[in-house]
Amino acid sequence: MTPEPATLPVTRPLADLDRVPWAELRHAYGPATDVPAQLRDLIAPDQDTRDQAWFRTESSLYHQGNIYEATPHAVPFLLHLLAGEATPGRKKLLWYLSALVTGEDDSQWFPDGYDTARTDGWPVETAVYEAVGAGVPAVVVPLLDHDDPETAALAAMLAAWFPAHAPLILPALRRLCARPLPRLQRATALIALGLLAGAAGDRSDTPLLERTLADGDEPDRWAAAVALARITAPDIPPSAIGALTAELGVICTDPDEYEMTARTHFGDAGELILRTLDRLPQGRREAARDCLVRTLLRIEQQDSEPSEAADWATTLACFALPTGQVSDAAALTPFQRAVLQALLGGDRIWASGDLGLLLSDEYGLPDTPDALEEWLDRA
Repeated sequence: MTPEPATLPVTRPLADLDRVPWAELRHAYGPATDVPAQLRDLIAPDQDTRDQAWFRTESSLYHQGNIYEATPHAVPFLLHLLAGEATPGRKKLLWYLSALVTGEDDSQWFPDGYDTARTDGWPVETAVYEAVGAGVPAVVVPLLDHDDPETAALAAMLAAWFPAHAPLILPALRRLCARPLPRLQRATALIALGLLAGAAGDRSDTPLLERTLADGDEPDRWAAAVALARITAPDIPPSAIGALTAELGVICTDPDEYEMTARTHFGDAGELILRTLDRLPQGRREAARDCLVRTLLRIEQQDSEPSEAADWATTLACFALPTGQVSDAAALTPFQRAVLQALLGGDRIWASGDLGLLLSDEYGLPDTPDALEEWLDRA
């Protein structure tokens, strides 16, 4: 029994929980008769009860990324809790509502942002999206001005999935971006700004993002580049390409170490960068290649073993190339082609033979620079 979005109230007090026919609705484990108790316990006096309630709520209404017909009926109650200033766990509510909308992997919506056309024919997903979206103007947008940077950034992450509300969200989001935020929260706010401004066709934030890119000491240049690429789509400015490829170079140096630090609330920074670069237009391919070559040469000139440079190159190839055999150079995206062309400019990366072995075994590509260059020239 999936509701029509317009039939759900925006918010609903917990006193109305027993007015919902939960026995007729299903979640991951069957009839949703336990949902009222779970939602009430989210604001229980003691932390242990709240933790158990969150565990049960997550596993029943959002089980391994799946949502159910009971889920949209719970959203107005969750929004009611989010609106309460004294509600414990408001940050958790923002995370949870965002996950209900995007699924387990929010990077699937990059670089363009949420596309409702992709959920056509999925009534539960549509109902959840509309139910959460109904609460954005009155409940989520005010949280963008919250004194706590983490709460404000999580509100930005949630608001970013609702481009229909961009004219209302953007002024508050710009105020957030102007605040002195910690790195994690600043990167999240910048990316949200790019998603919504890009969806709205609003390029007024371009100067702000370009100034961020021009600051060589700015640690969030990559996030500004993701945002600027969305706003200026289908093109990507050379300054953004430089910031994105530079950050990708850092990731390839030690991916495990890089992942130890959260860079944005939008998930894996490397995945966001790669999805953005995969939309690289043909006219920017040479710029990407040149940026990657400069990074490669810097790595080869470092006092390290040749195998370390080869590890960097093989990691870059694994990140950029599609899974499986690559039989036709013409099928490569401009960015994938730029990566292979950049590898041709290396020397020490080929010495150990590891890079050639990877290219031949995993992708069916030539295993020497001369043969690879000849293969690329055929396209």
